[in-house]
Order: sequence, then structure tokens, then C-alpha cells
Amino acid sequence: MTTLNRLNAIISKPTRFIATVTATHNNDTCTVRHSDNSTSLVFGNAPINQQVYINDGRITGNAANLTFVEIEV
Repeated sequence: MTTLNRLNAIISKPTRFIATVTATHNNDTCTVRHSDNSTSLVFGNAPINQQVYINDGRITGNAANLTFVEIEV
């Protein structure tokens, strides 16, 4: 396996996040806030303050509204 093939295998995997919807827009997009307080614009609709799964820039479903805890080891 070449270096380029290994790099493509890493890069081509879909990205999946959980984020909170902060705004909805008329063009079937939402602004979401991630756990690090960054924001992004994603495709799909969900109610404001709803936790959602985001897969490759698209809302794929509702996520459980759980408390986020980060533990350093």
C-alpha cells in the first residue's frame, strides 16, 4: 500500500459530530455550535437548542441531550 493510498483511507472517512442547533435558515440549513464553541453551517432542519448528529455537513438525526464532560488523563 502506497503512502497516497494510506492518506486517502484516512481522509475519505466521513466526519461525524454532535452539535447544538443555534439558528435555522430558510434555505434548509442550520447554524450549529460544537462542543469547542465553534460554529458551522450545515444542511438540514432541526429545532433551536436541539442536539443533532452531523455527518459530512448534513444533519442526520436528533442526538440525546446529555451533559458534555471532558476528562483529561
